Amino acid sequence: MFMIEEPGDDTVVEECLQELEELFMSLDRYPPAAVAVAIATYLEGLLGALLDEGQCTPEEVRELLREVESGVLESGAVP
Repeated sequence: MFMIEEPGDDTVVEECLQELEELFMSLDRYPPAAVAVAIATYLEGLLGALLDEGQCTPEEVRELLREVESGVLESGAVP
C-alpha cells in the first residue's frame, strides 16, 4: 500500500479508517456525490502537501490513484 513501510503501520491505518468511518457516517445528511467531491478535493490538497514535503513521489501518487480507481471499478459500482 502507498507509503506504508514500517511495522505497525497497518494498525495505524486501521485506527485511522475507524475514525474516518465515524466522521463519514456523520456526513450522511449530504448527498453522496457532494461528499465524494469534497473528499476528492481534500485528497488533492493532502497529496499535494505530501509531494511538496517530499514524503512521496509523483509515481507513488499515481499508483495510489490507480489502486483507488481499480478498487472502485472492481467493486462493481460501475457497469
